[in-house]
Amino acid sequence: MDREQARFILKSIRADGSDASDADFAEALAVAASDRELGEWLGRERARDAAFAAALGRVDLPPELREEVLACFDVHAAIEFDEADHALASGLGSIRPPAGLRQEILIAMEKSEPAEVVRPSRWKYLAIPLAAAAGIVLAMVLSKPGETSSTVPIAGVVPANSGTAVPISHVENSAISTLESPGFTLDLSNPDHEVLFNFIRNSGRACPGGCVPKGLEDIPGIGCRTLDVDGKEGAIVCFRRGEGDAVHLVVFREADVKASLPTCGHPKLGKHGDWTVARWQQDGRVFLLLGHLPEEQLDQLF
Repeated sequence: MDREQARFILKSIRADGSDASDADFAEALAVAASDRELGEWLGRERARDAAFAAALGRVDLPPELREEVLACFDVHAAIEFDEADHALASGLGSIRPPAGLRQEILIAMEKSEPAEVVRPSRWKYLAIPLAAAAGIVLAMVLSKPGETSSTVPIAGVVPANSGTAVPISHVENSAISTLESPGFTLDLSNPDHEVLFNFIRNSGRACPGGCVPKGLEDIPGIGCRTLDVDGKEGAIVCFRRGEGDAVHLVVFREADVKASLPTCGHPKLGKHGDWTVARWQQDGRVFLLLGHLPEEQLDQLF
């Protein structure tokens, strides 16, 4: 199996682990584990899905919405179908694809000449997340009273009880995807650091505490929000450096993140697209500091 075949299969992998025993998914995951480019792509996909799932998780549904949806179903259930409808449904249900069809499609993918790419309109791109959101929200409102949204499997999101530490690259990808999201919001807006830190602490998440870089101690906060990555719980604190200029501090528990990093005074600096990133760990926590500024300016904050 080559990279593109593996990518094609991994696009439909489910996050609840039910595909783990399937030989095709297992082989595709093995390819991703040995192929850096494919592995990074899979990490970005999971990060985007996690950010999207987190945004949906913050939506407050009206308590009467479930009953209204079920009432609509009751109305449509009264519609009578004629023989043609039943015949069509029966015919579609009896279709069984040939056993070798999947392999023939993959072979055809290998042999096909590259075709001219026709870019879909912006409306088509918009329709994809809207359709996904509609399906997830419908599943949420149809769940029984007392069930949480975590009972609804969401593609690309590992259940929260996963015991495996996540790579620091996954945390970085998810944080940047969240910050770049058009729907980015803060759970709490306040310039006072202690107010923001107390909010994070009371949320049961790792708090920055005394590990904040010295250059951030005297500048006002903007706000904070929680951040979940593959079932691991962290937080983002935003600081205002100047007019229209901000840096973002990400914190997770050290046990939840795979990383080997220096301490606060000597962070590991690097670039991630347009972002400059400083990474360090201290007192049982892993930190990222992100901003749109040169490396030397970010380094000066330490």
